[in-house]
Amino acid sequence: MKHRWPKSIHSQVEAVFHCIRAIRMPKKDCCLEVRGFGSWKVYRYEAHRFVELLKSKGVTSLLDTPIVSIYMAEYLEERLALYQKKRRSRQTYETILSALGKLEYAINQYIIAHDLDAAVLDSGTLRLGYYAKSKKLLRKSSRIFSNCTRAYPDPISVIQAIPHGLYRLQASLMYEGGLRTEGTGAPSNSLQNPLGKDGMLGIGKDPVSGLPVGIVASKEKGGKVTEHYVSIETYKRLVEHISIYGQLESDYKDYLSAINHAAKATGQYASGRGTHGLKHNFAQERYQQCIDYGLSHERALQQTSLELSHFRIREALSYTKGS
Repeated sequence: MKHRWPKSIHSQVEAVFHCIRAIRMPKKDCCLEVRGFGSWKVYRYEAHRFVELLKSKGVTSLLDTPIVSIYMAEYLEERLALYQKKRRSRQTYETILSALGKLEYAINQYIIAHDLDAAVLDSGTLRLGYYAKSKKLLRKSSRIFSNCTRAYPDPISVIQAIPHGLYRLQASLMYEGGLRTEGTGAPSNSLQNPLGKDGMLGIGKDPVSGLPVGIVASKEKGGKVTEHYVSIETYKRLVEHISIYGQLESDYKDYLSAINHAAKATGQYASGRGTHGLKHNFAQERYQQCIDYGLSHERALQQTSLELSHFRIREALSYTKGS
């Protein structure tokens, strides 16, 4: 059967996007396709805005990928200048970058699916360049985190200032993976809840970024078992610690004291910040990462909430917005 390519460039957007439509399908079966209605709507909307520029330049086909790439650079430059002038957030600009990334994937999947004689679109380097520019020129987010007294201004320096390797490892787990103190083996209620070998789930893929991470399962908040995703380096340190000592655990007061001393040493101490401040840092950064990878506001909150062991969106708001 002969392939039928729509004449209207806007219809072409719809045609290629239907190649990557996978609403409500499991992520393991279609990790790069669009699985949510919210994302589907946003990506197509942004793609049609870009296509308006192509149309104004006389471009008639998305399959003319070298020309599409040239005008994508022009579009991103124009959008960046506008956002800088109007003081819009990097979060909003990154939505455009994500949408154009999905448009590229959709075009390439269409070319492959129909075995077309057309060059694949390769704008990855271009988009990464504008992502770097946006980090320098635009403010981070339209969501202004008011809970500044809880999150640390520079959590990494706090962790690095902890002299004891055990407490430094526990702090890294809280900051990178969102674990509670009881999840790291230091319950504040004086009960024992060590993290052992059964909580080591190996190296896997981050459900948001798809990048390799260490997966740690911890029991916390009413006995709930939650999967947390940490850097490979931190995971290897945890594996080594458990292989030597059998489990990860410490006295909560000693762990809290180590955090407070490090916070004072780095000029970041504030009453009430303590260990929980690291979870606030995790939540704010994880939420932003979810947005960066194209999740809607609601889905970003839901994912962050799950990793905080809350399981309800509104509870994540206390970490990402303020309480």
